[in-house]
Amino acid sequence: MNYELKLALKYFRARRKSLARFTSIVAVVGIAAGVASLIVAQSLAKGFSDEMRDKILANTAHISVFLKDGTGISNHPEIEENLKNVENVREVLPTAYENSLIIGETETSYAILKVNNQNNLKGSQISVGARLAEKLNLKIGGEAEIVTLENQKPSRVRVAETFETGLYDYDSAWIYVSPEKFAQLHGQPQFTPLILNVSVRDIYKANETAQKIRAGLGENFKVVDWQEANRPLFAALSLERKVALAVILLIIFIAALNITTTLALLVNERRLDIAILRTCGATTRSLITIFLVEGLFLGFVGIFAGVILGLSGCFLGNYFKIISIPAEVYSLNYIPLRPEISNILLIIFSAFILCLTACLYPALKASRIKPLENLRTQ
Repeated sequence: MNYELKLALKYFRARRKSLARFTSIVAVVGIAAGVASLIVAQSLAKGFSDEMRDKILANTAHISVFLKDGTGISNHPEIEENLKNVENVREVLPTAYENSLIIGETETSYAILKVNNQNNLKGSQISVGARLAEKLNLKIGGEAEIVTLENQKPSRVRVAETFETGLYDYDSAWIYVSPEKFAQLHGQPQFTPLILNVSVRDIYKANETAQKIRAGLGENFKVVDWQEANRPLFAALSLERKVALAVILLIIFIAALNITTTLALLVNERRLDIAILRTCGATTRSLITIFLVEGLFLGFVGIFAGVILGLSGCFLGNYFKIISIPAEVYSLNYIPLRPEISNILLIIFSAFILCLTACLYPALKASRIKPLENLRTQ
């Protein structure tokens, strides 16, 4: 171990005067609090983004294919077969959506009808979102009436089941119906899909798959992948994470300035030591290194404590499900904290750079002390 590191360790462990000790504690606590807060904030943003993505993809199409004029796709069996041959495509399901009103015994509510082939609904059976069923006091086996915009004559339906997606917007508005019932509501002899929902094997290649589908279908069709459909939402979440990172890094920098104060006080206390070291041949680089290392020790203690606190906070937050929010406002009723190793490494690196910046001025000041003047005044 070279003498610069030995001296830095000795100074770091040495007893300090009350003011330097106080500023050291404040610096460590401030950095630890900032790093912990940043880990929790980034984990919260990551958890919210992932939950929204997973819930959306579990209940909507990875890629939607429909005619630009909004009419039914009459030759859908042929198109479905062609789509299934596209690389990365796993499944193609014909569906349709329709705005409607559902009339319960005491309440009436807006609803969105969605054709669902996977619920094995028959005839007039429907599947109702759990929050919507709760609002209208609909029970399994109970009856209600549905009115669509095209066919304003009420149609009697029976509740076969309720479902819960985890997204309030869906659970409070969606109703699943069979293709036959959808055709009946529109006065059609048979169901003609308005949309083809395409599921893919790799969701992150959905854009490439959508481009291949778009090239194969021609200009009459509109092809929208899940990233394009939800771009405003995920752009807003990404911006939120960046703003939180910038704001809390500023807080960490302010906390790190206490290292500047601490080192400035220590340089003043050790003017005689610095003068002796200078007289014994210590170079400017050596003096800078000694005080830089001492300041970085304080930063490392704060960063390490912050990482432990942040990860502990994420674990406890998930264990006790602390982050509960109103689903009516945020669509989700609970957000998990999901720390990501890349984000943690970025936080550690950023905090280290801020601590290093805070150490530079006192270290440079120590290197400029003139030995003879300080020895003469002792």
